[in-house]
Amino acid sequence: MKKAMLFVVALFFSISVNAATLSLSAAGSAGASQSVDLSDNAVVLAGGTVSKAGDWNSAFTLSTDVDTPVVIEWSFNPAITAATLVFGAVGSTVSYAITEDFSFTAVLVTGVDYVLSIVDATSGAVKYDVSVSAVPLPAALFLFAPALLGFLSLRKKSLATA
Repeated sequence: MKKAMLFVVALFFSISVNAATLSLSAAGSAGASQSVDLSDNAVVLAGGTVSKAGDWNSAFTLSTDVDTPVVIEWSFNPAITAATLVFGAVGSTVSYAITEDFSFTAVLVTGVDYVLSIVDATSGAVKYDVSVSAVPLPAALFLFAPALLGFLSLRKKSLATA
């Protein structure tokens, strides 16, 4: 019973690790409205609308307080005709040609401002959303591994006394 309780306590400590704090801000748009709904948290949210058919752009800047992997998701309702998603540190960005919802992972480094934007988008009226969430798995792993080692040593000790 003691082992089960220790396991549960260790699991709670490993799950309660806080993720990095992300900061998201609007950097400008053309042909689209733009808003940041949640700008300073482990999950940041933004979006906007395009009210008429044509070309549009929307850009955001993203930063973090600790090095962390993130999941970035763009969604469009309804689907867009074509667009280029641009992501990366200022001066070294990567571009993806997209035509529908798009999700990818990246690693953010402290002290670097990242560009997160949709450029050369073509669509009718559309609502778009972007979500960036920090992945706290590495921190949880560092807390969970010592707990597992402790349980193994308890098991070894109980086997030795039996």
